[in-house]
Amino acid sequence: MASLISVGSSVPSNGNSPYRINVSDIPVRLAAFGLIAPSGSNRIFLNATVGIQSTLVNPTLVFQILRDNSEVITTIRQQVLLTANQYQVISFNAVDIDVPAGNHGYAITATVEGLLANAVITGPIIFSGESYSF
Repeated sequence: MASLISVGSSVPSNGNSPYRINVSDIPVRLAAFGLIAPSGSNRIFLNATVGIQSTLVNPTLVFQILRDNSEVITTIRQQVLLTANQYQVISFNAVDIDVPAGNHGYAITATVEGLLANAVITGPIIFSGESYSF
């Protein structure tokens, strides 16, 4: 039976107030939080929701989830199927399995693929996680 051990979250923008982060080919940190991973068999369930605006046609955003500043989750690529200046909200989930016991920092970053591509993070930005022992 699974036991909830720790919960963490970061909500830099709930989408109700103006928020703009320009995203280019250099990774930008969107949100971060810390939580505790228990010893033994464990799982960290991670959830992200990010609102974006396309400034050029159909950019591809690349999201990475980091644990303690090292990439731990396979990169998530999302093509933004919008014309310029339209908005879209992207949500995804990931699981980090058998994490070393202790306190860990999780972060989500975003970049844009392509030399001419550009996008703006407009909010919401919601990043959360829960650790469970099994």
